[in-house]
Amino acid sequence: MADRPHRGGLPADDVAFVCPSCRGPLAARPGTFACGACVRAYPIVDGIPDFRVFPDPFLDIEEDRRRTARVVEALDRYDLRGLLEYYWSLSDVTPPALRRVFIGGALLGEAKARRLLRVLEDGDSRSARSARTVLEIGSGTGALLAAAADRFPRVIGVDIAMRWLHLSRRRFLDRGLPVPRLVCACAERLPFPDGSFDLVVSAATLEMTRDPGQALGECARVLAPRGTVLVNTGNRFSLAREPHVQLWGVGFLPRSWQVAWVRWRRGVDFSKIRPLSLRELHRLSAPFFGSRQVAPADAADETVAELPPLRRAQVALYRAARRIRVTRPLLLRVAPEWDVRLSKSTEV
Repeated sequence: MADRPHRGGLPADDVAFVCPSCRGPLAARPGTFACGACVRAYPIVDGIPDFRVFPDPFLDIEEDRRRTARVVEALDRYDLRGLLEYYWSLSDVTPPALRRVFIGGALLGEAKARRLLRVLEDGDSRSARSARTVLEIGSGTGALLAAAADRFPRVIGVDIAMRWLHLSRRRFLDRGLPVPRLVCACAERLPFPDGSFDLVVSAATLEMTRDPGQALGECARVLAPRGTVLVNTGNRFSLAREPHVQLWGVGFLPRSWQVAWVRWRRGVDFSKIRPLSLRELHRLSAPFFGSRQVAPADAADETVAELPPLRRAQVALYRAARRIRVTRPLLLRVAPEWDVRLSKSTEV
């Protein structure tokens, strides 16, 4: 079979790929994509292309492939909740309390995604409202892709963990939605040509990348000239619990102490999670984006409804502070997380 330039993926899809290593053209071959320029091959795993140039932070590629095989084998046996419970049962390093937090967060993911999409709808960015091609970086269990399916003509999900991409298929099957284009790749090395997307979204991912500055640079590279990047990310100096390990005050410790503190308190590895400060966020994004708007993120109503009474009261106070102009500068520095709107142009 002769090589042919790749201009597609799933049937009726016309997504273009380039080599994530050298950005050269790719040729489609049975079961793989090949780059003639740097002589690299990228396999297709059960229909999802694997363009990773390094593994995800938590599992090496071989272990990820083993977990992926077990997820694919179990895909038809469970609904989304059941598959999430089955997946986390495979982990011997994540405490049961944190597993429950992660499962609950995933099940409320579409409510969180709808809130994030309303940030776009409530803004005045013409490019965001008229976006046709949308990329989510760190698509995880597919919550935002599902919430965006009826809002945009084409949505594409990227995640560095192949296991999560296959697990996310269950969400679309449960919802009766077509499975969108899913791509396994590193945020720092995206396999798309320059200017491919009108809108790039990333939620709870920037803090887990190897190089957040490089990841932001890739967002800018694949963004159309008048496009928008929307990032939701945690604040290192938040007064709330650190969401990945459910501990207060982790970010206020020197970074060299954080890993030991979290391992002592929770028994898990915190070395791959690095929430940014407000200053770091501006410093890393400034070289790529002329317009940067950072706001304290709200919580989804459905998420708040699941909280115990004391925490619901705390959210109510936080929301009141968000509405008072004089408190917003201070709140911006200590908010649990931010919604960040980025544009290459100074015109928003």
